[in-house]
Amino acid sequence: MATQILYFQVRTGRVNGIPGSKNNFIKFLAAYSIASYLLQFKDRYNGNIMYDDQGHVSHIDFGFCFDIVPGGVKFEVAPFKLTYEMIVVMGGNQNTQVFRWFEELCIKGYLACRPYMDTIVRYVTPMLESGLPCFKETTIKNLRSRFVPSKGEKDASVHMRGLIRKSMESYYTKGYDEFQRLTNGIPY
Repeated sequence: MATQILYFQVRTGRVNGIPGSKNNFIKFLAAYSIASYLLQFKDRYNGNIMYDDQGHVSHIDFGFCFDIVPGGVKFEVAPFKLTYEMIVVMGGNQNTQVFRWFEELCIKGYLACRPYMDTIVRYVTPMLESGLPCFKETTIKNLRSRFVPSKGEKDASVHMRGLIRKSMESYYTKGYDEFQRLTNGIPY
């Protein structure tokens, strides 16, 4: 059985968790998904994603973001990590009320970030001269494009819904988790 499901079962005695822990998981996963997409977090295997007993989700390794990927190979093509196990915690499929709430939170959060695109770009731009390998000539252009600035709210909502669908149970995400298990002994 998968890491996230086992964690919630062990800590709470049932998949639904203690009151509030499942809600926290959904909220934090939505926020993590948006940040992961906009900032392009990579190396998203389970050893780099932490969960606590209250359902909070945290990414802990920021060595690969923006325009750098582990080993120079863009293996993680899903916009963000959304595994079968995460979906099971949300009720098992995309038709559950809990999953629809997750989707709504992702869309609302993404739409809330869009007006701050220029501010975020202003904070990232000075870093282009840092010499850090994650900053390339196209970093700002790529960052801006993830906000889909030419689209209105309705089309941006459709865009985020498409990112969720593309991320769901991605073959590449599963493959990367399996690679980490085989090469580093990190379970998924």
